[in-house]
Amino acid sequence: MSRPIVTLLVALLCSGCCAVDSGPGGVVIFDSDPGHIWNRTYSCLFVRQGPSGIGLGSDSVDPLLWPQTRYLLTGESHQRALACLDSFLSTHAERAVQDPLRRAILQHDLWAIFDWAAAEDDDDFRPQRRQLESRLAKAIRRLALTSEQLGRLPDTYRAAVAAEGFAPAYDTHHMQQPFLPPDLFRSDGSWVCLSAYSKQPTAIVHFTGRSRFLVFMKLPEGRNRTLAYISKLRSSYEPLIRNESGMEFLNLALPQFPPGTEVALVRQMIAINNMGKLVPTRLTESVQLRVYHTITPGKKYMNYINGPSSHDQDFFEFQMSRQQLFAGHSGGLLAVAPNQTQYATFSTHGLDPFEENSPSREGGVVLKRCPACHSDSGIHSVQSRVQWMQRPSSDHELSSGPKGDPMMWETIVTVSYKEHRQEFKLLQTLWAMRE
Repeated sequence: MSRPIVTLLVALLCSGCCAVDSGPGGVVIFDSDPGHIWNRTYSCLFVRQGPSGIGLGSDSVDPLLWPQTRYLLTGESHQRALACLDSFLSTHAERAVQDPLRRAILQHDLWAIFDWAAAEDDDDFRPQRRQLESRLAKAIRRLALTSEQLGRLPDTYRAAVAAEGFAPAYDTHHMQQPFLPPDLFRSDGSWVCLSAYSKQPTAIVHFTGRSRFLVFMKLPEGRNRTLAYISKLRSSYEPLIRNESGMEFLNLALPQFPPGTEVALVRQMIAINNMGKLVPTRLTESVQLRVYHTITPGKKYMNYINGPSSHDQDFFEFQMSRQQLFAGHSGGLLAVAPNQTQYATFSTHGLDPFEENSPSREGGVVLKRCPACHSDSGIHSVQSRVQWMQRPSSDHELSSGPKGDPMMWETIVTVSYKEHRQEFKLLQTLWAMRE
């Protein structure tokens, strides 16, 4: 069969990808034409059909894929995925869009699919995984930008603050009003970035290697008081204690922070440059904020998951929207509404709600997930304390020297940690193969 006929057949099969989309007009993200090859490829890989037949996941931060997902690995979805990727590669669709921002976002999206496919290697779908991985690796490489281009990508958090679409601070009179602190990233601001200065990222539970996760804290008295509190914590006992049976419990001897303390978790995108190296960007994918309006004391040998202290905090979250980002609106960040629902991909049992007879098929309320892991009393609800309390640091180490830039440290250690992961080594191997 001649190459033109093969290409035509592949394109026809790929055209069916938009049969499952977020609306009657198809996915419109990378171009205004829903039939654009980038939109069709994205739709094929990312959009899942919900219980009511409506396409879901068309602008989610993470793809709706779980460790036990069989979507993209079996049947028609697998064939469509291969056909879409073959069409993308055979037509050199990477040339169809030159905008660096769009190229970086699509590369990052395809990288997420690659990591999911490569995460499992001992199941019955190894051949199907290899078929996806080889094609995804080629597309990821072709979309790569230079380090200089990545360095010129916008600071989307700063853009969101500059747009003044959100309140600049927590308002005790409007406690459900989303806010974005303007000085969150300022080295002399009221917020302090927390780092364990260890060989693994501080927010290790959230680790993907495709993003850096930064933890910040702010006490109501200001930066100096926050630094003093952190220093005192690091001079204290271990963050957890164990009983005679070895079970871990809260260490109530830890000094507690006061009401009014705020904690933030920021996720920012990492890209792969044209040399195959990991490069941090200033593209913010999500911001989670917690405000402690009350501190309920803990009790010895008790964890307060969904207990009295679970009502001590107000939770806020912002997520990146590709459509809003490309349109230049508020840095692409959208505030999650109080009752907004969404399928969870983080900290689940790995079951695919689209494939299982699960009561959560409609998804859960986003802002109600946070208390599941962060409802203990005050400092005990800051799970990353287990990491950043392990190595006591002085105030000098927090403010100067090689360990004086916690954001840079977290970036370096995230990149290093990812470089040693099996899935990234596989990507590098496939990256180096000649087409």
